[in-house]
Amino acid sequence: MAIINSYATVTPKGSDLLIGTDTSTTPNSTKTFSVDSINALAPTSVAGSKAYVAKWTQTGSSAPTPTEIFNNTGATFTWTRISQGTYNITASSAVFTTDKTFYNIQGAGTLAASQIVQPTSINTTEATYRQIDVTTGATADGNNGWVEIRIYP
Repeated sequence: MAIINSYATVTPKGSDLLIGTDTSTTPNSTKTFSVDSINALAPTSVAGSKAYVAKWTQTGSSAPTPTEIFNNTGATFTWTRISQGTYNITASSAVFTTDKTFYNIQGAGTLAASQIVQPTSINTTEATYRQIDVTTGATADGNNGWVEIRIYP
């Protein structure tokens, strides 16, 4: 019997084969599957859509700083501060589709309890949002949170 930990560890290629069980046959049979064929089963999008997901932080009068979590849109995104409490997320190409784009942004920082983070508009390249102080009703800087933009076919 082979001792599994005696084999060399390597990075697999797409054409490499793995042993598995084909449950579509009766009785089940042992077959080989390529790494590429297994990778093809993995999702390439969020819920069947293209998406941009990021965590963001905004302080003082600076533009928000995003940390990209997922992006299969083909675009790059630039965040800017327009004025106190108002910000843009700009795509490098027109990826947002009218009536087929879901845009959600929320605060998650220490100011999240005292601020409302609200999407205000979206066109083919820009998603705008604002932060509102719940006590004064004025726009306010300083928060962090999450954004998810999904584009459906």
